[in-house]
Amino acid sequence: MSQFAAELRNLVDDLVRRDGAIGSEDELWAQLRELGLSRIGIEEERGGSGGTFDDLLVVVETLAGHGLGLPLVEAGTADWALGHAGPLGERFSTLVLVDAPLDSADGTLTAELHGVPWAREAEQLVISAPDAAPVLVELRHGSVTVRPGENLAGEPRDSVVLAGTPVGEVAQAPAHETVRARLALLRSAAVTGAAHGAYRLTRSYVSERRQFDAPLLKIPAVAGNLAQMRVQLVQADAAMARAREAGVSGANAAITRIITASAATEIARIAHQLHGAMGITEEYPLHRYTRRLWAWRDAVATERHWAEELGRRAVAVGESGVWEQLTAAGR
Repeated sequence: MSQFAAELRNLVDDLVRRDGAIGSEDELWAQLRELGLSRIGIEEERGGSGGTFDDLLVVVETLAGHGLGLPLVEAGTADWALGHAGPLGERFSTLVLVDAPLDSADGTLTAELHGVPWAREAEQLVISAPDAAPVLVELRHGSVTVRPGENLAGEPRDSVVLAGTPVGEVAQAPAHETVRARLALLRSAAVTGAAHGAYRLTRSYVSERRQFDAPLLKIPAVAGNLAQMRVQLVQADAAMARAREAGVSGANAAITRIITASAATEIARIAHQLHGAMGITEEYPLHRYTRRLWAWRDAVATERHWAEELGRRAVAVGESGVWEQLTAAGR
């Protein structure tokens, strides 16, 4: 981690502790926006805060490590896409991906979109679809209906109904695959952060909780399971390190999502197993991490979907192509 990345992580840690973390996510989000942390990785001349995509990954991972779910991933990606069309304003934008092309040739769109993050709070929605430039929707327009919903973590994932709603093309915006890959890598960073939080909490619990006049950690089965959690974390960290080196691409996103989603599943399972009944109580903070692990591991697409996509890519380049990609990093 670079010195600047370490300083950025410390800044986010300080903000969370100062604002009380749990129960004040709205205030923390407002503070992040005020400081420009939600627009890291966007050039200053476009209305961003400068910095790199790696810096944004650090912010996302750090917040998730505190068990927080904020609109940073989608808002940051929406602003990044909008910044290609011109300088950003101060409005709160969110983003959703759709799998099929949109019929908006007449400048309007009629559709029902599900699982739109924070649509009830956002002012603008960027819709990214295959084989077309993203389009922008004003969520406060009279033809738009927002129906509240939520994911497994209790975060807003709303339905947005568009009835002949005017839309504008986001000129010069990145292609759908690039937007999707960026969103996937940011979500992988969030999963990795939440996984670290679940591990830290579990390690503390089994070190402090005593049975037969000794910490639970002294039981071989407990120590073995905690070690399995640590192995999964090492794999997730390695995947994120590779992602930072390889950059934003569809193949890189698929590899990273497969590894971090698998880690999320195992870490959440073991964490609850080691906590026993304590792990399912509302008062105990474990659920802040594990519910997000379950929700975020399948965000953008499921682990199986990414595995199938990676398989198709491998078939397309052939055996020699796969070997070239596997060995290129070591040259």
